[in-house]
Amino acid sequence: MRMYLIWISLLLLLTVFPASAQNSYPLLLSGGDRASWNFTLERGSMMITGICLARRTEDGVKGAVVNEFGVHFFDFVCRNNKVKVSNVFPHMNKWYIRRVLRNDLRLLTANSALKPGRRLLTASQPDSLSLHNKKYGITYRFERLQ
Repeated sequence: MRMYLIWISLLLLLTVFPASAQNSYPLLLSGGDRASWNFTLERGSMMITGICLARRTEDGVKGAVVNEFGVHFFDFVCRNNKVKVSNVFPHMNKWYIRRVLRNDLRLLTANSALKPGRRLLTASQPDSLSLHNKKYGITYRFERLQ
């Protein structure tokens, strides 16, 4: 039964991300070098909204998340499937928050495998992406800016 569920989840993952997008980064879903997203982070009653800007570099992905007023929430850099989170907003600048952000962003910015049961990555539309961290109850939503 367990093997059956693993095969089903693998097939669903392959249908969510077509073969042309599997070699690219999920955060750069369209396959381009730059992406701009409306960003929402939700945990319980707390909600952070803003804009996520991501850019492909020669060795990975760089990006930043800012709110509508230009206040930095955090910056991130992904190189060789390792994510570094920097310039974190002072109220969020705790080692455990940075660790969760780093592990969640690794799924969005690197070609890493999704561990079953801990996080759920979905692309509901061609210009929408969401990641749900089940362990901590955090939901990241990305909607492409026009």
